Formats: sequence, structure tokens, C-alpha cells
Amino acid sequence: MTRMLSSAERARAAQAPPPPPGAVPFLLSYVRRRLRLSLAVLAAVTGGALCAVSAQYGLKLLVDGMTAAPAAFLPADRERVFLSLALFLGLLAAESACWRLGGWLGSRAVIRLGEDIRLDLFESVAARSWSFFNGQASGALAGRVVAAATAGTAVLRTVVWNLLPPLADLVGSVAVLATIDWRIAVALVTVAGAGTWGLYRLGQGGFPLHQGYHREAAEVSGALSDVLANMVLVRAYGARHRERQRLRRLMATESRAHARSWMYLERLRGGHDAAFWAATALVLVAATWQWSRGAITTGGVVVASTLTLRILMGSRETALGLLGLSQQLGAVAEAIEVLHAPGEDGAAPGLPPLHASAGKIELRGVRYAPDGARPLFHGLGLRIPAGQRVGLVGPSGAGKSTLLRLVQGVVAPDSGEVLLDGQRLAGCAPDSLAEAFSVVTQEVPLFHRSIRENLCYGRPDAPWDQVVEVARAVGADAFIRGLPDGYDTVVGERGIRLSGGQRQRLAIARALLRRAPVLLLDEATSALDSHSELEVQRALLSLAAGRTVLAVAHRLSTVMDFDRVIVLHEGHVVEDGRPRDLRRGAGPFGETWRLQQRAFGAEEPA
Repeated sequence: MTRMLSSAERARAAQAPPPPPGAVPFLLSYVRRRLRLSLAVLAAVTGGALCAVSAQYGLKLLVDGMTAAPAAFLPADRERVFLSLALFLGLLAAESACWRLGGWLGSRAVIRLGEDIRLDLFESVAARSWSFFNGQASGALAGRVVAAATAGTAVLRTVVWNLLPPLADLVGSVAVLATIDWRIAVALVTVAGAGTWGLYRLGQGGFPLHQGYHREAAEVSGALSDVLANMVLVRAYGARHRERQRLRRLMATESRAHARSWMYLERLRGGHDAAFWAATALVLVAATWQWSRGAITTGGVVVASTLTLRILMGSRETALGLLGLSQQLGAVAEAIEVLHAPGEDGAAPGLPPLHASAGKIELRGVRYAPDGARPLFHGLGLRIPAGQRVGLVGPSGAGKSTLLRLVQGVVAPDSGEVLLDGQRLAGCAPDSLAEAFSVVTQEVPLFHRSIRENLCYGRPDAPWDQVVEVARAVGADAFIRGLPDGYDTVVGERGIRLSGGQRQRLAIARALLRRAPVLLLDEATSALDSHSELEVQRALLSLAAGRTVLAVAHRLSTVMDFDRVIVLHEGHVVEDGRPRDLRRGAGPFGETWRLQQRAFGAEEPA
């Protein structure tokens, strides 16, 4: 069963600062979070690289000591040869030990960094405003979170294993080479530095191409997720071929963006390879010429040649690592650009919690225009006493569901205020606000988890006997026990393995089990037949006793036993009173009641 967060954990999550904008500051914030581990990784990898370079100097000493004929060896010469051999082998062993230590520490650092990024981005995205989610595909959001974490860990691996070792090689090799011929060392530093810097600068020009590719990849991921999530609809309308063609068009655009990003790097790599060959040939010819004049020893030539290759290879690996880094940073930048879009944040941090117990609701002068459209509510005022059961009825588009979202705090009014137990919703922390409501929506959201987990989602620590009692009260216990694994049956994505009525029963049971002071029902029984609806209504009246209930309904029989009915029309309250009084009147409620009586006949209770 899901573990509930402690108050300390909730406080830490609420107080955690949002990740900084920009790919580099974003990743550095995670390195600083685990600074000691990161520094230990850098030290181990740098040590391994320096040991590898130092081993080349040990090789020089060994070769120089062995160039004399063995017969001419003096005891001191033999001692120097074996000391050089011991130094060479010791440095090789130290190099291996440093690399293995770096690998062990690096695995911990990389894995933890990826975990931190995913959790923080989830927390950041989950705190966004509802309008943010309305404009984003859930599959694309999930893909961006994963892409940012994957690219972030790739950046760390690139820096530690593809940039740091060749840089250490460069520094160490130049230092050793300077002891042999400082002119060759200076020439190599100049050539390698200029080549690496030039390749890096040219590589930065491809950053928009890399970012564009990752943007297209996120779109494909979101589109594919959307199709798979709605496969029932796709199959029902025979649209597999049409969806395949649509995905083909999106993937073709992604492939072109990928090819542009890839080929840009390949052109740079080709230019660097040509420069690498020319520099290698030049240095080797110069070293051989110096040897022929007796300016350097045979060991010097061997080591100079080896170090030249190491320096140029190091510059090549550094440059290519920087190019790969630009691609990975492009993925991170694209992800956080969307996940941290300006103006889409939810409530400001540090807000006080809402303390709701009774459930008294009040709207004062509320004006609201959805998404900048024509205003729906103009100065709406309502007072709903604690514990009152209120039905919201009216034609489609009258504002019933929008009113529920305003009461719940899902959307904020353009002007005016919404209060719960005398506290303004706009000034309270979102998590504490959510604890005040139990909600059943028209479209029932269920996780791809067991029935037990879905029922207890709003109250993970609910006693099992209460879970079964509520399920039995809404008529869900019988069909649950008839499933292959009972309460442990996995319902499938969005509850696909259950019927619409079964999903609604689970949603109502979940809301009742939560025991929040306010219960919001938006067409909560629309998928039930009249007999099942009456059964659920009795459960609502019994288990929701003492709570404030707001229920949107199109079938008026749903709200006949409520304390009060509010009739909305184009955002205005046109009737407000006891349902049995309104039923006998000549207003919209009475007219709709009589119309439904003629349509449904005996199915609707008189």
C-alpha cells in the first residue's frame, strides 16, 4: 500500500527551490548537491589519467636504460633499469586502481543524479498550473522528464570519462614532452589547443539543430503515447492506417531534424581528422630528424611519438566530447524550456496551509472568463452552509462544472474570491487545499494498478474493514470479488478492464473513503442505470452525512433528496431552493422535471 508522506517530507518538497533555468546551471545544481561524491569521482579519474601519462615517462627511462649493451651494464645501471621497470609497472597498477575506483564512485554519482533529476522534475511539473497541463500531452511531458534525466547523466559521463581524462592526458603529456624537446611541446600545444577550440566553437553553431531534433523527438513521443492510450477508439473507428500515416509524417520530420544534427557533427569530425593526421605526420618527421642529428635519444623518440599520439588523441577526444556535450545539453535545454515555461507556475511557494473542517463555501463577486473567452460568471455570489447537500443543474454550458473547479481551486477567478471556512483559497498552499475535497469527475481517472490501490489512493492508511464497507455500500464489492484477483486485480490503463459503471462505483467509493469535509460530484452517476443510481444515492446520503456536497447532475432525480438545488443558465443563478418546491413551480427546474418524467416515465421517481 502506498506510503503517506510525513509532514517533514511534505515541508521539504514544498520548500525545495525550482531547478534553475539553463542547461548548465541546472546540471551544476545537482553536482553541488552531491559535491563530495562528485569531487571524489573527479579525483579518481584525474589520478588515473595522470598515472597513465606518468607511465610513459617510466617507459622512457626503461628504454633509455636498456639501449646500452647488457655486457656493459654496471650494477648501478641494472638497478636503474629495474627501478624504471618497477616504476612503470607500479604506475600501470595505480592507473587501473584509479579507474576502477572512479567507475565505482561514478556509478553511484550518475545513478543518484538521474534519480534526483527525475524526482525534482516530477515535483516541478506536478506543481504547475492546470492551464499548463491543458496545453501539454502527458506522454510528451513524461518523455521530456526522462530525456532531461538521461541527457543529464550523459553529460556527467561525458565530462568525467570523455573530457577529463584527455584533458589530464594533454597536461601531463605536454609536461613530459617538454623534458624531451620543448619546441615540439609548444608546437603541439598550439596546434591541439587551436584545433580543439575551433572545433568547439564550430560545434556550438549546431546547438539549435540539436535542440530542434530533441523537440521533434518529444513531439513524436507524445503523439505515440496519445495513440496508444486511445487504442480502443483507434480500433473502433478502423483508424490504424490513418494513425500510422500521421505518425509517419511526424517521424519523417523528426528524422530530418536528426539527420541535420548528426551530419553537422560528422562534417566537423571529418575536418578534425584531417588536421589530426597532418599534425601527427609533422611531429613524427620532426622527432625523427632530431634523432638523426643526435639531439634526442631513441627512448626520447619512442616517448615523443607516443606522447604526440596521446596529445593529439586527447585533443580529438576533448573536441568530440565537447560536441557530444552540446547535443546532450541541447536535450536538457529543450526539456527544461518546456517544463519551466514562464507564466505557467502554480501557487507561489511558502503559502500557509488551509485548515478546513466544517466545509462552509462562499463565493463573493466572482468573475471568470475561461481561457480569455467571453466571461462566464459576472459578480457571482453564493453561500453554502457547512453540511448542506446542494445540486447544480442547468443546460450544458451553463457553468456547472466550472463552478465546481472554482470551488475546488483548480481555476482561480479573474476577480472576486472563493472562501472555504472563511479562508481564501487563493492564499493557501495547494496540497492543503486538495485535502479539503473529495472529487468524482465525469471521466473517471484510474491508475494502471490494483483495485485496492485505486480505492485507497485518497487515504492510503484506511483500515481494510472500512474499505470493504464503503465498496459494499456503493455496490462495488460484489463485482470486485468476482474478478480473478479480487481487490488485487489490476484494472489496466485508465481502468480499461472495467465497465463505465464499475469505474464510477470505484471513483465514488474512493471519494467517500477519503472523508474530506467537501464532496464534489460532477455527473458521478451518469454511467449507472436508474436502479444502480438509487443504490449509490442511498450510500451517498449515509456515508456523506455531515459533509458539504456539491453535485452536478443532468438527471434531476439524482438531486431530489438534496437539501437545495441551484439552477444555472449562462453563468447566472436563475433558481435556488428546495428541489421539491422547485419541482412544483413553473421555472426551468419544474419544466425539465416534467419533461424527464414524460421521457423516462416510471423509471424516474415521482
